[in-house]
Amino acid sequence: MVAAGVQFGWALQLSLLTPYIQVLPCVRIWSDKCSSKYGRRRPFILVGSLMISVAIGYLLGDADEDHRNFKGT
Repeated sequence: MVAAGVQFGWALQLSLLTPYIQVLPCVRIWSDKCSSKYGRRRPFILVGSLMISVAIGYLLGDADEDHRNFKGT
C-alpha cells in the first residue's frame, strides 16, 4: 500500500515538472546568447517574475466573480 502511494506521488511530481524540463533549456540558451547591459540572466528573471505576477493576479482576481454567481448545490 505505501509503495503505491509513493509511486503515485512521484508520478504526480514528474508530470507537473514536465513543462519546466522542456522550457528551461531553451531559456538558458537564449540567456547565454543575450548581451543586455543588465546582464545575461536579469532580463529573463524580470520577465519571468512579471509573467508569474500577472498569472497570480489573474487567479486571485478571478475568485471574486466565482462566489457571486454561485447558487449553492
